[in-house]
Amino acid sequence: MFVEKSKYLSTTRVRIMEQELVDGVWKRKLVRHIGTAKSDLELEILTRKAKEILDELKRPNQLRIPFSVEQSYTGDLRTVGEFYQGADLVLGHLFDRLDIDRCESQLLRFLTIARILLPSSKRRTVQFLNKGFGTSLELDQIYRFMDTIAEVQSEILSSTRNYLLRTYPKSFDYILYDVTTLYFESDNEDQDQGDNPGLRKKGYSKDKRDDLAQVVLGLAVNSFGMPLSYRLYPGNTFEGSTLLDGIAQTLKTIGLGDLTVVGDAGMLSNKNLLALEEKGLYYIVGARLKSLPKSLQDKITNLDFSTSSTHELLHNNRRLIVSYSASRAKRTKSQRQRSIDRLEKLIAKNQAVRKHQYLDFTISQSPKINTEAIAQACKWDGIKGYITNNFKLGQNEVISHYGQLYKVEQSFRMSKTDLKIRPTFHYKEKRIQAHVVICMLGLCVLRMLEYQVRPL
Repeated sequence: MFVEKSKYLSTTRVRIMEQELVDGVWKRKLVRHIGTAKSDLELEILTRKAKEILDELKRPNQLRIPFSVEQSYTGDLRTVGEFYQGADLVLGHLFDRLDIDRCESQLLRFLTIARILLPSSKRRTVQFLNKGFGTSLELDQIYRFMDTIAEVQSEILSSTRNYLLRTYPKSFDYILYDVTTLYFESDNEDQDQGDNPGLRKKGYSKDKRDDLAQVVLGLAVNSFGMPLSYRLYPGNTFEGSTLLDGIAQTLKTIGLGDLTVVGDAGMLSNKNLLALEEKGLYYIVGARLKSLPKSLQDKITNLDFSTSSTHELLHNNRRLIVSYSASRAKRTKSQRQRSIDRLEKLIAKNQAVRKHQYLDFTISQSPKINTEAIAQACKWDGIKGYITNNFKLGQNEVISHYGQLYKVEQSFRMSKTDLKIRPTFHYKEKRIQAHVVICMLGLCVLRMLEYQVRPL
């Protein structure tokens, strides 16, 4: 549910709405009409009222205490201040386990806890810590400390990895690696300095913000999603080119050799796989089936999945495991049909149609649905492929390990949503690096907490 403000004639309606999935299409549904505002003041009052009602609908029968000194009572209860002793005891205890032996590790501890509880600007972080934790910090002190963090980040992250290795040794059977982008609220790019490329560059953005400068973040996590190593690359770096460097750095820091690297199909290139093989590493990567040789594609589409949901082929002396899922086939078919239905409506109304894989269009003819392309696409419904050089694992183990790749994607989501690692407002390289260090420590503490409270 959410609060919606929409124009109606010369007024603004304030309503509480929710979205529901109807026949595969998200539709909005009216929950409650709050009122119609004719002025800015009325709109502000109605919006505030809507938020209170929304909170009541989401959390019915819950006692509400306004945590501010200005609103000092609710009934017989009085608020005298904000204290975060519980968070300090729990999150602080988990941070202390990392045994980061630095002269100002206490300040790093506070910044990590604040990043988890109230991810925001450094100015607001200072206010939050001073008010809720009894510190007496100043903004300039935080910025100077961030410069220090950047200089010793390798030591800080080394302490983190050593703790994870000691405490969760079974989580290092395989490493999950993926890449994301972090954008800045600026379209200014960093200039190259000789052989050193600028860090903030425009490039392909996974956040759909190609108009802004960004950096590329390569992250390796263990099977619990805890960060092992990361590296920042210029924003115009191709994600596949980060794999070898990212894995080499991870192996160097954790000191283990017999590992299986799990990566997305975007990491797949023969150069990358050969390099991993030269290092004596195992890997599991998603296969781009439609990029394989035509003869191999025909073999895959002609496989009989009625007796077995998985089959194995040999390609370039590597295992190509192909699996079929009925639910995946149903989902793909539904998505394709919706796309075709939209195309048919546009064609029937003689409206402009963009280039589409299911569209047959020539200058001399009217656009029409490409039935041959649809028939070819149907052959791949429900089929997914995996490539590995590990001949010790069973087919289901390979598929299961690859399925854990969501852990690193989940860690990215936690970093971006819970810790708000982006958008990033720093522009000095040292402070960008320090900001990421703090967020990675926050992610590590959250994952440790998640592991501690997991169902047995």
